[in-house]
Amino acid sequence: MSQRVYPLFASGIALFLMLFATIQTSRAFTDPFPPLSDSLSTPLVQLSDFTGIALGSRRLAADLAWIQTLQYYGNLEAGQSDSDFDNGKGRYPLLLGYCKRVAQIDPYFKYVYYYGAAALGWNLDRLPEAEQLLRQGIAANPKEWRFQQYLGGLAFQKDHDVAKLARFLDSFVEQPDCPNLVRSILANLYKKQGDYNKAIRVWMNVLQTNDEGYRLRAESEIHKMLDLGALKHQKGYLLPNSPIDK
Repeated sequence: MSQRVYPLFASGIALFLMLFATIQTSRAFTDPFPPLSDSLSTPLVQLSDFTGIALGSRRLAADLAWIQTLQYYGNLEAGQSDSDFDNGKGRYPLLLGYCKRVAQIDPYFKYVYYYGAAALGWNLDRLPEAEQLLRQGIAANPKEWRFQQYLGGLAFQKDHDVAKLARFLDSFVEQPDCPNLVRSILANLYKKQGDYNKAIRVWMNVLQTNDEGYRLRAESEIHKMLDLGALKHQKGYLLPNSPIDK
């Protein structure tokens, strides 16, 4: 065998071994995401969903879909009052579809289940849709025990047990990843019960998240409840040097 043949033979062996290793690795690899057909099965699917998944950027595609979900739920509906808009009330018939679109692109995007279930169940009073979304979250994230707790909270809504629902939600508001939507629901419950100081405490939690989407509303609600007779400095509900501390 000539000297030229040896390098070619060695290269062929190396290429074969690399191909064999790649095949074995691909067999051992389990894709944690659902098949493409499932991920793109919602009626609200868009080209950006396919593009993101095809390019290996599911989380980016899910983030974009989530922004579009918030834009949908954050738009004023025809005939909707300012009060209903501020409190997340209305029809928003496609909200479940938008949330499911995000969840099917990235099933591990846990925030979409919390936010979507809270909006559907406690704001829009569509409990079956909220339960459907939560059960989808449980199937994808069986170790996320708080989804089960949210199902319990929806049961309080079904029973119209406002006191138990308030206690349930209050157990979440101090957690850093609690959506401000949930905090605003709790603050409104306390306001309806006439417990203005507790409502102010919750709105102060909202302010401390520095969420510009809720800041003006939180400050406005705190001013309203101070006017309704809340104790301005009780238990330090208002932060020192706060612009609302007037």
